Amino acid sequence: MASQKIIRCQIRRSDGDGEPTTRYVPLEIFGLWEHLMRARHGFDVLDPRASLWLDMEDSPEAAYGSEQYERVTEVSAFVFSPRDEMFTRACRYFPTDECADLKAIFLAHYEGDAQHPRPQVRERQGFWLHRSLQPSS
Repeated sequence: MASQKIIRCQIRRSDGDGEPTTRYVPLEIFGLWEHLMRARHGFDVLDPRASLWLDMEDSPEAAYGSEQYERVTEVSAFVFSPRDEMFTRACRYFPTDECADLKAIFLAHYEGDAQHPRPQVRERQGFWLHRSLQPSS
């Protein structure tokens, strides 16, 4: 079973307009992502919580109750980099029920042109596990 350390957080426009929405970000890039969301896109990043994302290959729903996880889809885009002259993988995680809309926004960052191939896209269904925080003694 594949797993990935993921931060679940809420984002909301810094002006307080609108309801917060959920985002899932790999732990290894969270600091950079958070900075870009605040500085470049004008969002507040609220309530970050780390846990694991598990793919559905081994049916983790058999081991966990429905209140212990959230369905999250991994979307990988294999994007051609003209600078490096090779493909690189860009991977993001979206709430499964919002995946189609958020995937379109994500892929808009990687529009192909006549000289370069369009990104190849792969999706994997999975779960983000809720962790129970143990009180410190």
